[in-house]
Amino acid sequence: MAALRFRRFRDGRPKPKRRFLMGVHPVPTLVTLGNLLCGFAAIILAMRSHNPPQDFYGFSSVDCLYTSALLIFVAMVFDAMDGRVARWTKSASKFGMEMDSLCDVVSFGVAPAVLVKALIDYEAPKIWAELGAFPILDRYVWLMMATYVCCAALRLARYNVEAETGHRDFFFGIPSPAAAGCVASLVIMLIPMLKASPATEKAPIYAWIGIDNFPSIIYATLYALPFLMLCLGILMVSRVHYLHVGDRLLRGRKPFMHLLILGLGLVLIILQHEIMLAAAFNGFALTGIANEIRFQLFPSHRPAEWIEAVEAEAAQQSELDSPAPPAEKPAAEKPAAPPNTTTT
Repeated sequence: MAALRFRRFRDGRPKPKRRFLMGVHPVPTLVTLGNLLCGFAAIILAMRSHNPPQDFYGFSSVDCLYTSALLIFVAMVFDAMDGRVARWTKSASKFGMEMDSLCDVVSFGVAPAVLVKALIDYEAPKIWAELGAFPILDRYVWLMMATYVCCAALRLARYNVEAETGHRDFFFGIPSPAAAGCVASLVIMLIPMLKASPATEKAPIYAWIGIDNFPSIIYATLYALPFLMLCLGILMVSRVHYLHVGDRLLRGRKPFMHLLILGLGLVLIILQHEIMLAAAFNGFALTGIANEIRFQLFPSHRPAEWIEAVEAEAAQQSELDSPAPPAEKPAAEKPAAPPNTTTT
């Protein structure tokens, strides 16, 4: 081996370069990793709901579920920041987009499924102690959770493929952060009902519900959550149009009334986040379905950018489906004329 290396050096051939990891931009990558760590922490806390950590004073099982749902929303903040940070620092790259999708699979695909499964496993035996077992078999619950996770991965992979050809004004299929927000917001809404303390009964948003109605609401929500996640998974891989809410609300110049309405909504979310988050995210999911039905029934109501995108997609698909024209055959060379042998 030493002789071979010496011969290579003696012959003047270049020494092979060692391959290391490619260089990355640290600031946006750290923001994206914050998204991943929030999703990982949400999974760990959801799994610890049956055995809360002892190093947190007064941290109960319900608090584990509540904190796990909140961490999913914190992951959304990191997910919204990493793209803007990459543009501000002029460090956007293909690596960052792939890294962002990998982190989103964990934070908005696996974490919501584990959270819902932990909530059902923790609370279902208490609710159905007198009514019997949970009405949905555990293997069917697992199957619906697995479908949601797979659809989230498929949706993010499709987004990466269509990123260069996609439209700026809307998504195809509900975004994975919005789907995760629909689930996490419902869990946050249930937490005060699960505690059922006198302070919860006196809270303004829960006072009109009544503490006696809490078990019925918890029963209906726990029963509906697996089916909701199945529907959200199908919506993620569908071609239903969903608007870019962030760009519509924050991009460009807006009237002063728009600022007032946005500020009022933000105040309501801060004061009554248990109900307002669930209403906002699930309302967004239902709005996309309602708009899609309306635009399919009444094509004249479709926005101009949607029509342009549909026409461009149809033209691209027709080009792919149309057979390639046959190649032109080269013209056959004419045989050379025989030499003239006649004599005069």
